[in-house]
Amino acid sequence: MKKRIIATMLAAVLTMGMLAGCGNFNGDAAGEGGQNQGAEGAAEIDFDEEPYEATVMYYAANDPRDLESVENAFNELTLKELNMKVHLMPITFGTYGQQIQLLLSGDEPLDIVPFGSGDFGNFIQAGYIEDLNQYLDAYGQDIKEIVGEEDIRCCELDGFLAAIPNMHERTNPLYVVMRTDLLEETGFTADDIKDFSDLTPVFAKVKENHPEMLIYGGAVNNMFPALLSNNMVDGLNVTTYGAFGVLEDGGQTTTVTNLYESEGFKEACYLVREWFQAGYISADIATSTDTGEAQMKAGNLFSFTANGKPDIKAEKDASTGYDTTCIKLTGDTCYTTTTNQLNYGISSNSQDPEKAMILLNWIYKTKEANDLLNWGVEGKDYEVQEDGTIDYPEGVTAENVGYHQGFGFAMPNQYNSYVWAGNDPAVFEQYQEVRDNAQVSKAYGFIFNTEPVINEWSALTTVGSQYLATVVSGTVDVDTALEELNQELYNAGLQKVMDEKQKQLDEWLAQQ
Repeated sequence: MKKRIIATMLAAVLTMGMLAGCGNFNGDAAGEGGQNQGAEGAAEIDFDEEPYEATVMYYAANDPRDLESVENAFNELTLKELNMKVHLMPITFGTYGQQIQLLLSGDEPLDIVPFGSGDFGNFIQAGYIEDLNQYLDAYGQDIKEIVGEEDIRCCELDGFLAAIPNMHERTNPLYVVMRTDLLEETGFTADDIKDFSDLTPVFAKVKENHPEMLIYGGAVNNMFPALLSNNMVDGLNVTTYGAFGVLEDGGQTTTVTNLYESEGFKEACYLVREWFQAGYISADIATSTDTGEAQMKAGNLFSFTANGKPDIKAEKDASTGYDTTCIKLTGDTCYTTTTNQLNYGISSNSQDPEKAMILLNWIYKTKEANDLLNWGVEGKDYEVQEDGTIDYPEGVTAENVGYHQGFGFAMPNQYNSYVWAGNDPAVFEQYQEVRDNAQVSKAYGFIFNTEPVINEWSALTTVGSQYLATVVSGTVDVDTALEELNQELYNAGLQKVMDEKQKQLDEWLAQQ
């Protein structure tokens, strides 16, 4: 695809909203890899021609000390199995937004590129990426089997397949995370907490026992009314600053409505307001950016809410330093906006998109490839333990290891990789089981194209950034705040946006 000249610069910036629910999970040895040829229908590899040189950009937690040894090991595999020489380009979230625009708009060699669903429209319009529908059937048969056709289509916008979703959790239920020692003091147990309202007497008892302690906290965008918007609805483009036009009831309806007029959202705000007035929440919560994990680790917090996965307890125990009790308070539903948070596509800078697709397919299916990208070189950066998990070799630590990402949630296929010590070796079998048994939104695979209402969408985002923090934090009167918020949203064009969403959704549903 040729790049088109566009009048304005497109900003490719990753937001925290895009990363909601993604934590520091680890990979699992969940399959075989490394075969020279993919599924039936894949092209033969011509080993008589010069090796194709490919550049693979991938999300990384850090800039490694020793990328060279990992790249050399990676190329031992790709030269033998694909006749390709691969240049690895790890990129952190902190530098991604600064570099991706220049790389994609220029002539830098780049084959595989990561990006979020928020970039689909911009990247397609600018001609930055290839339509993978051209290559998937012929060169992506393993990807189709591993990821699944239904999940792959979560990256398709108006018939253009922008990318392949990586293998991370497919549901994002809401949990309350509590210090187990303080919960036990109250006499309540996890069995007593079935709903958010069940937390009120627990909070009261903890406050009685520890009047100096913050009872419920975290950053304002993790207050449960804010997180609930991703769980009670199909967000149809949920941003950091709001969900403008949603499907309630876990996406089991197909009628687009206003979240902020829904009874569920109002009740959540009323409950948080009650907690705030009772002194369970910090007075400055509306401007708080401190995570619940950090506040609990400092010893100042009893509980917070978070999106979670089957391994949430191990994750929160590690990040807080306390034994935690994690209780799931919303159900498992597959939403488009959860599946397509992080994805891998093919840059239009690729000199041979067919070979790039062959390489992408190989990475998804090959365990050694995912282990190298995430963990480094076996025997040097990690070693396998008796239980099948991995840990640092003797004498190697986080401070001196040559290569260690621990960033499985952002890798192409963490399910096909080792699990780090301290985690359940079968964790990704549990992930898949949740996916297989989850409720699926009726709009699963639908992506709203904001282009027809881009001005209104921008105006709504501005309103959300001005009003939502106080609404969801309990710091203001709920009825007054919601009335003002909704009036400003409609003034900014909410009805026009909802009408456009309904139109696009109806058209998409008619094609299914």
